[in-house]
Amino acid sequence: MWRNANIHKRSKMIRVTIFLAILILIACNNPGNGVSIPTNAGENTKVVDSKSAIHHGELFTLSDAEKILGEQAHLIDSTVKMKGEDPKFVDSMSMFKKDAFTYNSGYMANSRDNKTGRTGVVYFGFEQYPDASSAKKVYSFYKKTNVNAIGFKELNDLGDEAWFGSSPLFVYVRKADKIFVIKVNKMTSMTSLNEFNLIAKKIAVSL
Repeated sequence: MWRNANIHKRSKMIRVTIFLAILILIACNNPGNGVSIPTNAGENTKVVDSKSAIHHGELFTLSDAEKILGEQAHLIDSTVKMKGEDPKFVDSMSMFKKDAFTYNSGYMANSRDNKTGRTGVVYFGFEQYPDASSAKKVYSFYKKTNVNAIGFKELNDLGDEAWFGSSPLFVYVRKADKIFVIKVNKMTSMTSLNEFNLIAKKIAVSL
């Protein structure tokens, strides 16, 4: 009986261990513990610790893109650069950008605009730096290099600092250690500047 009792005890311990392992596996794959990121237009995903990056995929959605474009659209690009990875484009800010988490997405209208002959496209970019100082350096650099952009003006009602360009339609916003940009390529007769401004404000408030 003593031997049978030990066998029963070991069997019970094994079942408990397996049960705990399953719980841990479920917890690790629970969206509440991380962010699912589409890396190739929704085909693949990475899980990012929610403590190191906000829910960037929810900042600018298909619905937001369609409001700006003024028509139905679809995702054409969705990419992620993790902290520590080299940035895609190299410039004097690369040393700071390497330490940033970066998310980019793009949406294209489903049809060509009859009036302009263009197909509207809107891009969104989000960067989160280790500290506000790094984000501020990056923001200042790109502001200085774009002061001659068409329609350039600084904005006082978005984040900590922001600037706007009218051609292409563009907004660049910094709030603490985060930067985001919205850019409309190939504006059409259906592009909505009002929705563009409202969505930029919504994103800035949510950061």
